Amino acid sequence: MVETGGSIFIALSLVVMLLSLLPVCILFIRKVAASAVLNVLKVLCLFVICQYLALFFIQPGLPTLPIVFKLVEFTLVYYLFNLLMISAQGKDILKMVLVSFLSVTITIYALKGLSAYTDVLTIIQAGLLTVLAVVILLQLINNRHIFLANEPAFWIAGGLLCYNGMVVLMEAIAGSHPNLPQQIQQEKSIIITLADMLRMVFFIVAASVAGKKNDNNKNDVDIQPPPPLFPKPVNRRTIKY
Repeated sequence: MVETGGSIFIALSLVVMLLSLLPVCILFIRKVAASAVLNVLKVLCLFVICQYLALFFIQPGLPTLPIVFKLVEFTLVYYLFNLLMISAQGKDILKMVLVSFLSVTITIYALKGLSAYTDVLTIIQAGLLTVLAVVILLQLINNRHIFLANEPAFWIAGGLLCYNGMVVLMEAIAGSHPNLPQQIQQEKSIIITLADMLRMVFFIVAASVAGKKNDNNKNDVDIQPPPPLFPKPVNRRTIKY
């Protein structure tokens, strides 16, 4: 993300921060039962608020902050996908890939500095998350026992797919050119910020539909009427021997 002092970036950042706060407020107001996925979703939304607050208002010119924020956000989203994965073998593979990737990334940063291979690592991170989003969506589509529109995981994975797919596209087009004009860099930053707004809209829908499946299950349960207070007398036959 390119830090600029233009008013349009300040306005877009405020909009993203407001949209990021809405899923947390919706889950709190609706008093949805806490789950690991929803808890990580709330942490991710709050982290996005802190990210925009630091990059555009507190320390807009510090070059190391975006790199650190990207790595932490990647870890949070990756952990969210790990929670959404159903297969135990898939969870183990995801853990191995995460540990390996973080080890290589931290080693590169320690040896080469935080600015080394920034564009390449950004594309790899966004590419991995894009592939995982597709896998989770296919997993949900193949599950015929759920209704996708009422499944928060569907909206979460859809929002992450839109955002990370756009990051891969923008970084592949304009991220690897060091002498890129400032106008192109600004347009790239605006497009990524708009994609982040779309991601938060998906998160808002996920927070809105969370818990509806449990409510429907409660409504489907047949409620038995209570027994009568004074039962009717039972006619008995007397048998003569």
